[in-house]
Amino acid sequence: MRRESRENIQMTKNGSTITCQLVTNTQRGSKSPSPTRAASSSPKRASSAKMSDSRPQSGKSKSPSPSRKSSAKSRSSSRKRDSVSPGGKKSKSPSPNRKGTSSASSRGRSAGKKKVRVKSPSRTQSGLKIRDLSDQGLTAVPPNLLAEKDLGIVNLSGNNLKTLPPEITRWDKLEKLDLSKNYGLRRTKANDNTSLPQEILTLVNLRELIISECNLQRLPTIIWQMTNLHVLDVSRNKINILVPEVGNLSNLRKINLKHTNITSLPPEIVYCQDLEEILLWGNKISTLPETLPELLKLKTLGLNYRDFCGQMDAMREKFLNTGQVKSDYIPQIVFDLPALESLDLEGTKINNMPETTNHGLRELNLSRNFLNVLPRSVYNLNHLTLLNLSDNQFSSLPDELGNLKSLTKLRLANNQIHFLPLTIGNLKNLKELDVSFNRLKRLPINIKGLKNLKYLHAEKNDLTAVPDEICELVELETLNLTENNIHTLPMRLHRLTKLKDAHVYDRYNKHGLWLYKNPLTTPPMEIWRTDKTEKIFDYLKKLAIIKTENLQRQKMLVLGESQCGKSTLMMGLVHGISLSSMEEDDKGRKSKQEDMEDKRRKSYESNIENLVQENGENQPESLPPTNKTEFIEQTIWKTENMVEFVINDFGGDDAYRISYPLFLDANALVLLVYDHSEYSKETHQTSIGQWLDLLSRYTPGVAIKLVGTKTDLCEDSFTVEETEDLVQELVQEHLENYLGKLQMELSNVEKDLKEAISSSNEEYMTHLRNLKEKLEYLISKPVKIIPEIATVSSQEGLPGVSKLINSIELLAIDTELFPHGQRCIPDLWNKLRARLKRRSGYYLSWEVVEKVASISHIKEESLESALQYLHDIGEVMWFKNNPGLSKILFHKPRLLVDLITSLYHHNFEEFFNYDENKIFMSMGKFNKDTFNEAVEIFVKYGQISRPLLSCLWFNHRLTDSKFTELLELMPYLDICYTIPQPEVPTGNNIKLPLMVLPWYNKEMAENDLVEDFEKSPPENIKPITLEYKFPLRLPMGVFERISACLQDYVLSRIDWKNAVYATLEDANFLLLCSASDLSSCDSIELMIKGQSESLPASSIRTISQIIANTLLKVEGLVWKIKAPKDAWLNQVIQFKRKDITTEE
Repeated sequence: MRRESRENIQMTKNGSTITCQLVTNTQRGSKSPSPTRAASSSPKRASSAKMSDSRPQSGKSKSPSPSRKSSAKSRSSSRKRDSVSPGGKKSKSPSPNRKGTSSASSRGRSAGKKKVRVKSPSRTQSGLKIRDLSDQGLTAVPPNLLAEKDLGIVNLSGNNLKTLPPEITRWDKLEKLDLSKNYGLRRTKANDNTSLPQEILTLVNLRELIISECNLQRLPTIIWQMTNLHVLDVSRNKINILVPEVGNLSNLRKINLKHTNITSLPPEIVYCQDLEEILLWGNKISTLPETLPELLKLKTLGLNYRDFCGQMDAMREKFLNTGQVKSDYIPQIVFDLPALESLDLEGTKINNMPETTNHGLRELNLSRNFLNVLPRSVYNLNHLTLLNLSDNQFSSLPDELGNLKSLTKLRLANNQIHFLPLTIGNLKNLKELDVSFNRLKRLPINIKGLKNLKYLHAEKNDLTAVPDEICELVELETLNLTENNIHTLPMRLHRLTKLKDAHVYDRYNKHGLWLYKNPLTTPPMEIWRTDKTEKIFDYLKKLAIIKTENLQRQKMLVLGESQCGKSTLMMGLVHGISLSSMEEDDKGRKSKQEDMEDKRRKSYESNIENLVQENGENQPESLPPTNKTEFIEQTIWKTENMVEFVINDFGGDDAYRISYPLFLDANALVLLVYDHSEYSKETHQTSIGQWLDLLSRYTPGVAIKLVGTKTDLCEDSFTVEETEDLVQELVQEHLENYLGKLQMELSNVEKDLKEAISSSNEEYMTHLRNLKEKLEYLISKPVKIIPEIATVSSQEGLPGVSKLINSIELLAIDTELFPHGQRCIPDLWNKLRARLKRRSGYYLSWEVVEKVASISHIKEESLESALQYLHDIGEVMWFKNNPGLSKILFHKPRLLVDLITSLYHHNFEEFFNYDENKIFMSMGKFNKDTFNEAVEIFVKYGQISRPLLSCLWFNHRLTDSKFTELLELMPYLDICYTIPQPEVPTGNNIKLPLMVLPWYNKEMAENDLVEDFEKSPPENIKPITLEYKFPLRLPMGVFERISACLQDYVLSRIDWKNAVYATLEDANFLLLCSASDLSSCDSIELMIKGQSESLPASSIRTISQIIANTLLKVEGLVWKIKAPKDAWLNQVIQFKRKDITTEE
């Protein structure tokens, strides 16, 4: 027997006293209703019905967004700028300063003088002037140029200068001087210094001197005194010898000696310690100085190494080819240049290579030689990006090849290689691999490690098959398999989406997929002989689907904001019906709907008539509302290729958000639908971002396919593609920000852990360790975004829908995404499904489930696996990881959806019409005044009386026992709580709440609520405060779930939208949600005030356990608890999932 008493709690507010009457239960564990607030005008909820399926046929009828208008305007203005005049030339306005005629005197003064044209009047990065007087036939430097100041670069190339005047001393800031192709500078005598005057030494800022192709036989000796030079170009002058004085140029970095007829370098060049580049092409170099390796910064040695073997006869070449003699003519010092970046020994006819210390080498070309082995030191070149071993005699390569992890290009064509080392998979940066014209019989499975590979050439080998692992190389743009022995292509080859062309050339190189000269049977010749891979891939896709064994039904969740086009997408996807077809068949559909409505009305009137006969009242004249857009639309869909899906199409209205977590599933495929025509950076969060956040919190690791709808409303195909790129960019940025926040929080937690070690607070450290593990888990398990975005339209022909169906089918057979999708299922499990479905009721208890399983001969140890399978294919709903629901099976999910929809609906305004819906009068016994009062309480506070709940559940046709059964069930869903009723019925229960839905509570707590709580009795007791911080925000609905779960453990309570005040046996508490906006919560503050100075351990333990159990149901949620040290030391704060026990 439960006894109830009433007590008044006084809270001081603004000097006045607010008296709240609370129903308290003297017996432990009983529940009480929330007090009814004072009546006030309640604002009506804005209608949020889904958009009609009718849309304009043409995208022109839709006004472009402001951003689109501006972009169109900019394109228009760009076209205007490029417009031409009627005469065919670009129009050009005359300059206001340009004169139409010139005077005779002016012409006379200029007659006979050569006009000097100065080109490129620009400036250097440092702001100095650039003067280009090249190719003007000058025989002397113009006086006006000599008078100029602040010159940075002077180009006098291609003239007839014989010398420079002493006045060049005025060019005190000159940085670069180009005198190339001035043949008058020719110097034939050793003591001739007229070409470059002594004054050039005053140009202390001169860093680059170019005197190439001046027909010099000797270089002016003054050059060797210009010690500030960084770059010296003397190429194409037949100087024959480079003098030792070059060593004076201690700051020299680059020297160009191409085509200078020199045969060696002087040893003194070692004194140029800053040298990075020496160009010697076009010379017949016979020797190199032994001091060359001492140039520690030398990166480029441009040298034609073939000159070293230029005089070789045919007999010696034959001996080198057969290995009878060793090649030793390449100077050893070439391999000892530590900073050298590029070494080209192509065609030098070497058959061996010494150990190298070129540790900075980035490119090594050893092609067209007689090599069959490389020194071990080559495989330690950590910076090597290009290795060309083509046209040699290699039969194999060592495992050390995998050490070259910087390689981007590996060329092995025209060798005798029989197999590639498994370590080739370590070359993660490899973009080009050429193994053509070898003897390979197979490609290693480790080739799947080459994730960045773009070009794979394997022409003319002995390959008999293409490994499935090659299908993981999603960056491949060229796959050349010409002239092998391949009979079948892997069915997953269609995953190589960047492999778009087939059998085409790009600049004389084979590009795309090449399959010629193979005995291919799958696909057949009429399929693979094409210039596009689409036909080949379509064939392989269908083959993959047909040959997939044990393919189970796949669950698909369709999410997206309201009116984004989900409903019309489903019509096109499942039924193949376009929007225009629906409009054409509108009349026929209306007549069918009228027939169905008549049948429904007759059934409804029959039920009402029975009700009226029981109650002795007049027959009502209206119907309860039809469900235009329900919480979830469930559909079974089987594609033409017999791939089966169960689709849960979620209503996008906010009214359903609290119920989403019940039906989200990490094993499902998610279609995230958004309006492609309205997408922008500003709308990203509402159209896509918020759904990514929701899925990251509740289903980490779930596979998501983005689908953009209403492409017919975009301006053109370019806009569609442009928006696709924007979606890709912003989604990637969104996920990176999410992972960045996790990483930042992980760093903070690791820092807190280090600081906590000295405090000896073991319980707090355990909390931090758990948080660290959770963060590491979430970082390793982000949601999986399918790379390709699907863009579709619901107009005639359903553009993009067929491609989307193909994509969905292929995702369903992807064992990496859905490893559970191809299980071999025992027949007994399907028999269990049939027997469970024959059971009546909204749910089955665990005892009933075990009984049915026993009848179906399913052993206890396999029962959970069978139920998980039925849950995955959508036949049942089993909340295995939810302690409150794990022993309950919803064997008819549609009934659960209907039950939730009767409480959470977006168009209650239509239903709550007293004059048209007679159910309230006949079933609920309402008059108009009591009805309006009951509805106002529901809409404003979420409180439902028994008569109003009976009306909401009328379509379920519940007996009294079933009604009571559902009342006991609903709180386990965490979306509501129930209030025990008096054992002796009161006279009027129309306003007495039976069920409370916290989601509908609209009343926000006052700002001074915390102050009022601190002043509440006993006033001398200071409350204990626990703060739950959520670095990634608390999703919508979680606070309301906590509020619902509190009901079983409190004696009395007052609810607000963002707060709960409640009493316990030994304490009172205030739970407050702090949020920067209404969409999510930043933190939850729990304040507990005991009856004495001692710690209210039991109350803290109970309430913190309720909060922890609720938060732990959100798999992707992380939080940190801030609490007093004594609360941690006494181990009263709960943060792990446990069953809640109350202490007497």
